[in-house]
Amino acid sequence: MPLDQDVEGEARRKRPRVDGKPLAQDGESVERSQLETTDARAAPEEEEPHKPLAQDGESVERSQMEATDARVAPEKESPGCSLPAPKLSEEMRDTFRRIMTRYAANRPNDARKDRRESVDCCNLTVETEFCDVDDGSFRSCKARKVAVLASKSVVSLSSFSDGKRIRVCSGFIMGSDPCNNSSKILTSATLVRSLSTQNILIPDLKVKVGLPNGLTYDGLISMVDFHYNLAVVEVKSNEKLPEAVLVDEVIKKGAVLAIGRFYDHGGVMCAQGVIRKQASTFDCSELLVSSCHTTMAGVGGPLVNYSGHVVGMNFYGENDTPFLSTAVIIRSLDHWKSYGKIIRPWLGLFYTPLDMLPLRVLEKCTYVNKGLYILKVTEGSPADVAGLCVGDVLIECAGKVLSTAPELGALLLDLCNKQMESNTLESNVTVEVVVRKQRNGRKERKTVIASVLSECNYYSWYDPLPSYKDKKMVTMRFMESY
Repeated sequence: MPLDQDVEGEARRKRPRVDGKPLAQDGESVERSQLETTDARAAPEEEEPHKPLAQDGESVERSQMEATDARVAPEKESPGCSLPAPKLSEEMRDTFRRIMTRYAANRPNDARKDRRESVDCCNLTVETEFCDVDDGSFRSCKARKVAVLASKSVVSLSSFSDGKRIRVCSGFIMGSDPCNNSSKILTSATLVRSLSTQNILIPDLKVKVGLPNGLTYDGLISMVDFHYNLAVVEVKSNEKLPEAVLVDEVIKKGAVLAIGRFYDHGGVMCAQGVIRKQASTFDCSELLVSSCHTTMAGVGGPLVNYSGHVVGMNFYGENDTPFLSTAVIIRSLDHWKSYGKIIRPWLGLFYTPLDMLPLRVLEKCTYVNKGLYILKVTEGSPADVAGLCVGDVLIECAGKVLSTAPELGALLLDLCNKQMESNTLESNVTVEVVVRKQRNGRKERKTVIASVLSECNYYSWYDPLPSYKDKKMVTMRFMESY
């Protein structure tokens, strides 16, 4: 027998005992002390096998447990063993189970798997709730007050087809008609867009509107614009619903709140953030971005400042919240009210503000002040014909200096409206722009003869497919609304 095992065995035999059981030493559990006593009785010292060393990634407890199993198991072919093999008590078996459970929980691979499953469970791409203003901080307390006041004009909406729920969105009251007790709700066209195609309504469409008072009413679609992803739903109610206050200019900085209402239980949702100097990854060039973290349930809801005024309508992004400025929304609604459609020129440009360009791109510009950097020019488009190129910077449109993409969108809508009122708008729109050329930095004035936007030139919008946890609740809510 090796010397170290002989010394260890002698030490165990000399331990103080109470009722025949050895006392636990410092840093040793009682179960461990009892296990060693059982080991000593289970096999003669001279035939005690070496303890296996713990391998890489294996706990010491696992290694010692396997050594105990080897000594406790009966040796059928051992002629020197006349004592019967002892049976493990239930208490000791429970101890082994705890050791195995602790070992399994500490394995690196399992830990990574658990973290991955946790991330999957917290995925915010489906119609789940969101809220980050319940942490008790001073900023959250202020945000909660603003959210409560703004929530009086925020509603929940859901689209149904053939009795099945398709989409869940939020929206806000932006007008009313006292004559027939109806209110107009602005939301996203995501609510009514077919899941399989871009610019087609859901077949056999029905819309339900959840009001702040908890009641659910039928909604009627009165306007859909697939280019800017806007929709207006009318709902009749016996009570007057407060209208949201929309800001008619582009707000490009400051603290904001993304507000929504959850359809299943009707509660308000709120996420806080700030407007970022960051370009959206969406096809729509006029979108701005906030740092609010929302879900698909918040699409169509208002983005408000801390005065409670609406500065934009929210869409969904994985890491942030793209939103369309109310400066564009207000002008689009005015067009619809006046002409029954939204009239806007198509230039064939994709652009982004200079202050949102990556530094590696900005250093190649010959002009680095305010303006819109042209990212793409569609071949054969009005902008291409007028001589605009990738890398040029738009600095003026219709005599006004540009600093943000929504400003250009609003100016183009105003320009179309002006030409309609003067009866000069036919099939083309004349747009005067000033650019800084990429090749030499010279300032040039260009006249773009733009065509009126047609459906083939609409922006593309891609939303995650809907996914719901409790389909029974969805069906019940739909049936209860009748």
